[in-house]
Amino acid sequence: EKALSDEQNEKYLKVLKYFQNPDLKVPVKEHDKSIKEPLIDDEKAWITRECILRYLRATKWNVHEAIQRIEGTLAWRREFGIQYQDDEKNKVTPDLVAPESLTGKQVVLGFDNDARPCLYLKPGRQNTKTSHRQVQHLVFCLEKVIDFMPSGQDSLALLIDFKNHPEISANVETSKVPPLSVGREVLHILQTHYPERLGKALLTN
Repeated sequence: EKALSDEQNEKYLKVLKYFQNPDLKVPVKEHDKSIKEPLIDDEKAWITRECILRYLRATKWNVHEAIQRIEGTLAWRREFGIQYQDDEKNKVTPDLVAPESLTGKQVVLGFDNDARPCLYLKPGRQNTKTSHRQVQHLVFCLEKVIDFMPSGQDSLALLIDFKNHPEISANVETSKVPPLSVGREVLHILQTHYPERLGKALLTN
């Protein structure tokens, strides 16, 4: 880990202290703050030192903004259904995304030379019609690739292979280019809730 300056460490400790408050309650929906609930153990475990530092870097070390963004991500994870270690309580489950995984259009495999786990996206292997489940599948794979990150590494390598596989989608009315609404949702999720996670992006074919 890169050494923190005294000022950066002080800001880290401020964010940490905020989330250590036993009376803290966080919204259960990203865009609705009317209902709030205390943090569960799985959510506390998610707020690691590395997590706090990622959000501080993403907000240029603005403590207030980092706290707001972490709370926003916690609310989104609750609403999206990925805040639990226990798959039985999650909305985004292996069974849910299984139909999206049949053709290997997203694969978690291996590491790059900087020990980043690799996520391969292969849009040419698209096998389903556009749906919210495709977004859930991407988030599921992101969560899995994060699980493979070794100590000291908190970013991933992304490889997008545009090779065409017409035999795969021949019997399904699919589009290799997602509609604008899906693209916006994915972009929002990646930029807002997975800050500082992309270490390297490669495109081929």
